[in-house]
Amino acid sequence: MSDRLVLRRPRRKSALIILASAIFVAVGLWMIASPESFDRGSDEFNILVGWFSLIFFGAPGLAELCSLVRPTQLILTREGFQVHGLRLKPVVPWNNVECFFIFKMKSTSFVSFTLKASVQSPAQRATALIASSGRADGNIPAYLEKSADEVRTLLEEWRIQHSKVD
Repeated sequence: MSDRLVLRRPRRKSALIILASAIFVAVGLWMIASPESFDRGSDEFNILVGWFSLIFFGAPGLAELCSLVRPTQLILTREGFQVHGLRLKPVVPWNNVECFFIFKMKSTSFVSFTLKASVQSPAQRATALIASSGRADGNIPAYLEKSADEVRTLLEEWRIQHSKVD
């Protein structure tokens, strides 16, 4: 096993999301600029739907544009793992992780993790309770190069390999 492994989010997924967002933003702009072009609803309703489309689909498109510059990465090292994306999160030492597990939300599977109680601060425990009903202390981003099951297995292997005996 090497000393460092980086899993990246494929750029083609970002490109597809940007394309879809651009289509909906264009339709939203069209609805705002020419509300009379649409058969359904009043002009005011069409303008409102246009603004909704612009905001609802424009924000994810902008976020995806940013992710092309700084793509989401999961970085595994001997010391621990780190999620790198729009925000750089701190390294989570392997020794601090209790376990990794799969969390499913609708059709998306995430790899989640729990920290050992001995390393959690009261604020972390409260945040974990609010964020995930007490089941997880954090999540690994979905849509990496591998499936959630493969990522979980890989993380567990690295955790076992690199955890120091307490």
